[in-house]
Formats: sequence, C-alpha cells, structure tokens
Amino acid sequence: MSLSFPRHLRFAVLAATLVAAGCQSLPTGVAPQASAPILRQDAFTGVYEVAPTADGQSVFVADITGFDAKNGGFVHRLDPRTLQIQQTVQLPRRSFALGMNHRTQTLYAGNTMEGSISVIDATSGLVQATIQMATPRKNDKGEEVTPHTRKVIVDEKNDRVFVTSPGRPGLVWIVDGKTRTLTHTITSDGIWTAGGAYDAQRNRLYVGQGGVDEILAIDPDAGKVVGRFSTGETKDNKDSKHFFINLALDAQGQRLFAVDPNTNRVYVADITSGRFVREVPVDGVGLLDIVYNTQRREVVVSHRGVNNSNPQGSGGVTVFDADSFAVKRRLDLPVHPNSLALSPDGQTLYVTVKAPHGDKHPAYRKDARDSVVRIDLRGG
Repeated sequence: MSLSFPRHLRFAVLAATLVAAGCQSLPTGVAPQASAPILRQDAFTGVYEVAPTADGQSVFVADITGFDAKNGGFVHRLDPRTLQIQQTVQLPRRSFALGMNHRTQTLYAGNTMEGSISVIDATSGLVQATIQMATPRKNDKGEEVTPHTRKVIVDEKNDRVFVTSPGRPGLVWIVDGKTRTLTHTITSDGIWTAGGAYDAQRNRLYVGQGGVDEILAIDPDAGKVVGRFSTGETKDNKDSKHFFINLALDAQGQRLFAVDPNTNRVYVADITSGRFVREVPVDGVGLLDIVYNTQRREVVVSHRGVNNSNPQGSGGVTVFDADSFAVKRRLDLPVHPNSLALSPDGQTLYVTVKAPHGDKHPAYRKDARDSVVRIDLRGG
C-alpha cells in the first residue's frame, strides 16, 4: 500500500490528531449529569487532543475555529465531572496537540501549522511563551512552507519536551522546558514521523512512522537515534506498507503498542529484543489513537470509521485486555473519535469526537459541533 499522505488521515496527521453501542448516550444540546456512565459534551468547534491534570480536578482540550492562518487557537479547561467549560485560554496560534508537565504545572500546545508550541501556565491559564522549532523552507513549487508539529510528549523529570514532525523526512525536536530553547533536531531516515512515547525509567524516546523502520529509539541526552524496529515488510520509503501513527508504552513489561491505519491492526513490539511479537486486528477502519492503561492492564484504541474506500463510516473505541488482547468492550462514538486520554487513576477515559468534515457524509450538519466524551471504564 502506497503511503502518500492518505486523504482519510489528512487532518489527523496534520493536527496531532484529527455514543454508544451497548451504552447510552446524550443527544446534542443536553447537559450531561455527573452520575452518567458516559457523558458527552457537544460544545466545541474543532477539538483535537485532551489532557487531564494529575490531581484529576481539570481536563484540558485543544480547540480551533478553522484552518485558515488568521484563526487562533484555544485551550479549554473542563470540569471533569460535567465536561462544562470552566476557563478558555486563547492562543496566538492554532492549537492541536497537548502535553502536560505535572511537576511544573506547564501545559504545552502544539501549533501544528506553524511548527511551534505554545507554553501555558496550567494553574492560571496565562500564555507564557511560543517556542519556534521549524524553519520555513521552499517546496518544489517555490512556495514557502513550514514543517508541521504532530505529537507533544513531556519528560517531566528532566523538564524536556519532545515534538514529532510528519514530513519527508520525518523530524523530532527536543526542547529544554526550563530555558525554552531548542536543543536537538533529529532527522529520521523514515517518513511521516508521527506517534511518540517516552520511557522515563530508561530515558528512551520512541517514535512511530512509515518507511522501512517503523519505530525509532532515541537517546534524548545525545539527540541521536540509537535503535530501529522494523517489521521487515517495507523495502523502501517510497512504498510504505505501514504507518505507525500513534504509540503507547507498557514501561514495566517493556512493550510498545502501535496503531496502523494502513492495516487496521495494533502491532506489539518487544523493546528488549527490538522485535514485533504480535499483530492484533481491530474491528474498524481508520485507526488513530492508542493508550495503555497501567492500572487496568488494558489497551484502548480509537478508530475514525472512515478511509479512502469507506468515506461515509462512523467510528468507535475498542478496549482490549493487554495480555490476551481479548476485546473487553467496544463503544460506537459517532461520528469520528480522535484522541484518547486517561484519568490519573485509570478509571476514566476521555475521548474527543469530530463531526463530519465533508458535506457528502450522511451525518454532516452545517452547524454540527465537536464533542468531548467521558467514559467510566468500571462500567465494562
């Protein structure tokens, strides 16, 4: 399968991202009740990533009003019980990805289109700085373009921020959170460097991508690639069979989980050996995000429900047992589930859900709103 920026993943890749079968959902416009096992708040224009605070008292969500350069970005602080907006922080640039340093109470928002990150005081909501990583360059048409940001991953102990960039070739930036300066730029020998996960105990950053080596291991101190994991199924970067758009880490078990929208499977890699040890099919198309729940030993995957051959579908979330990979729960979340995040105790899952982008989709509505959904995992 050729990987040339798949149409069905365009907004998911650029943005750091792009109810319920067997469960009850709330219709649009109805305020959720705190006792409901699934809450859905339809109050957003263009939501992307979501990030709970360590104390569980707030949930942040990134939001934009449009892709035009004149549009700014927003980060909303939500009440974790009702998902009602408590505070709105306006950013000078459009915001997509979120990364949180709980030690310093600093929230980082990825400005995907501008190749930068915004620095926000998570306590007050004050925007403190904008850190520019990407340098504009000329494309084949002579137009000035800026490499995009994708995932924002935080190393709390060393106060560092890792930012991926899905291009040809892929890039990884390492930023000093204290001085707010760029310390390393790593150029991948692969393409579309997108997902990421950091192992704090072993001080290794892992990034997922397309190309021959689907996962890179990076020493962030040296700013160098020190390991490569390959399925062996892609022979060159021109025709990539896989695209590991997001990663999740089981630090104790030394496993990496990668979602691949090209094959609609989860790939499990053993970090110690550098080998892929399992493939898990997912009942759904357009796989996007993945999280590992340490407390419940579960792997949670979102799928958008659409791809090039199925542009009018609807997506959901699947919860797997992390050992047997038996499906424990499946939730339909119309229309397009995007990003996932877990509460600090691992008992609550937050999901952002996109309304249809194109007017050809049967669920398209001109004034449709995006959503944030809260799911009590103890209910299944």
